[in-house]
Amino acid sequence: MLWILAGVSVALVIYEATTLVTAVLLPLWHNPLILQTDFHYYYDAAVRFRTDPTRLYLPTDDVIAGFAYPPPAIVPFTWLSRLPLGQALALFTIASYASVLAAIALWIRYLKQQGRDMDGRAIAAVTLIALALGPTYMNAIFGQVNGFVLFCSVAFITLTGPAPLLAGVLLAEGAWLKIYPALIVMAGLWNRRAWRPIVYSAMAAVLILVVLLPIVPWRAYEQFAFEVLPARFDKTAVHISNQSLVAFLERFFVAPERFLNWTGEQAIAASGMMRAISWLTGIGLIIFLWRRAIDGPRLESVDSAAGLIALAAVIAPLGWGHTFVLVLPLVILHVASARDTTNIQAIAIALSVLALMIPAGRHFSFIDHWPSWLQNIVYSRYLLATLVLIALPPTATPPRKLRVAGTPAFAPYTATRRPS
Repeated sequence: MLWILAGVSVALVIYEATTLVTAVLLPLWHNPLILQTDFHYYYDAAVRFRTDPTRLYLPTDDVIAGFAYPPPAIVPFTWLSRLPLGQALALFTIASYASVLAAIALWIRYLKQQGRDMDGRAIAAVTLIALALGPTYMNAIFGQVNGFVLFCSVAFITLTGPAPLLAGVLLAEGAWLKIYPALIVMAGLWNRRAWRPIVYSAMAAVLILVVLLPIVPWRAYEQFAFEVLPARFDKTAVHISNQSLVAFLERFFVAPERFLNWTGEQAIAASGMMRAISWLTGIGLIIFLWRRAIDGPRLESVDSAAGLIALAAVIAPLGWGHTFVLVLPLVILHVASARDTTNIQAIAIALSVLALMIPAGRHFSFIDHWPSWLQNIVYSRYLLATLVLIALPPTATPPRKLRVAGTPAFAPYTATRRPS
């Protein structure tokens, strides 16, 4: 299974790299107005912010378009905005992929430390699969920041023990870039070593705010807290590019032409019931991950951490396809563990990874005649695949067979469980 997925990934990476360069980066290098990406929102906000810091947030921006991120997120884009948009996006894309690769490397090293051994060929295959996933590709195509958010989230989990201060600082940076990494503090429910980095993270968040006050005025924080967030709190988008749980639920009550065709008017106010179901599901999954972590062997606490990172994309009202790049740690863990699972679990892992390889929002004309509820299920494959991967139990690697004086090299081992 690993090598089949890796073979498919090679073809996908070649296709994705070619499309990214020829259809996005090069056209925008020559003409920044030839097409629209999410990077334009960051770039345009940075340009006007440099002219007038009080205009970081515009009242005309809606839930789909415009800059709606925490105020410190604008700082790196003020530097990029001094370059032409095409050059800025090319530089940003290189940095984004570097962040994803760094997150993958950190996570693989962490898995090996926790007992999941992988040789060089397996590491190469798993890395290829992670790079080829649809969310990774969409993150680059749209010029989004989720690669950096992924790195900060993975760094917090993996550096909690060896470098708690750095782990806390990186989590604070990720949360100021996008709110989602704040959910990772829930890892403190089952990992006491995370408590100190969480405190460091809170202190670093305050320090970042204070240090940036000469650049980012206090008024921007007030606008973000009392205008931007309340205006978007109950909003979602029903288009199939939005793979969040609340969008999935809302699509059952709209016609397919409404969620298949992009008109720019897909933003809606989610019903109170749908939002309640989404939040209750999130709380239930956190409890599920907590119980799994404290009751299972060591690798299951790692799986809970990976599930927690991915959960942010599930419960976010706007969990766009590129947001699901946060599922990469969960994918890597399960793919690396697939050889030790049952056949049914291996098939579930393979189907989930394949579902994540096709970019969200892609229209399949051959299912147009299907009932709308079934179309919604097919088009919500990122969400459903992520929920399957969260639910699947990891397979703990047995302790390595060490040769002890006076015993044969292949002496049997006894698997032990960590006390809950």
